Amino acid sequence: MMESNQFSEFVFWAREAGRYGLVKCSSGNLSQRSADQQVLISASGSWLPVIDAAEVAVMDAGGEYAAGQPKPSGEYRLHLGILKARKEVNTVLHFQSPYATALACRKTPPDYNVIIEIPIYIGKIVTLPFIQPGSPELAEAVARAAETAGLIQMSNHGQVVYGRDYKEVIQKAVFFELACSVIVNAGVDVQYLSVEEQLKLSAYLKSR
Repeated sequence: MMESNQFSEFVFWAREAGRYGLVKCSSGNLSQRSADQQVLISASGSWLPVIDAAEVAVMDAGGEYAAGQPKPSGEYRLHLGILKARKEVNTVLHFQSPYATALACRKTPPDYNVIIEIPIYIGKIVTLPFIQPGSPELAEAVARAAETAGLIQMSNHGQVVYGRDYKEVIQKAVFFELACSVIVNAGVDVQYLSVEEQLKLSAYLKSR
């Protein structure tokens, strides 16, 4: 049985995604796994920036939800696939921030390691080819990539990020959008962190 505070917390962080410019209107969706393995997820067609508790669906690990409850996001398979692949993950956000989505539409993915937050907080970034949104094929490809990646770019679609809790996930998404804005605005003269520098930063995080 979901507690009212779980819905309130979900609504707060979904709106934070909007406040940070990660989603607009009905773009994007958010999910959160509870201690009893139920999953809160934004309802189909809901707008994260202005979502309320009545637009938060509850489903089980198989995607089943009770009659009379809100219908889960059409990307529910994607969320469940990540939660199954990564047992330590509790929160999943599919977002479409401006600069990150612009780079998701490039024919050749860039090196995203332009600021220290990428190797420290996100790590490996995988870009998938375009796969039909909401499809089992997309969910399978994302779940497979999530086994080793910290964030996934879905070509001509958007981004998926995940973590232990809402705060970690929002931070990762914001840092990724910042890196993408640097790449776009710096143009051809952008300077990337070397592999050696990236490894040192990863070691620095572990030593803190």
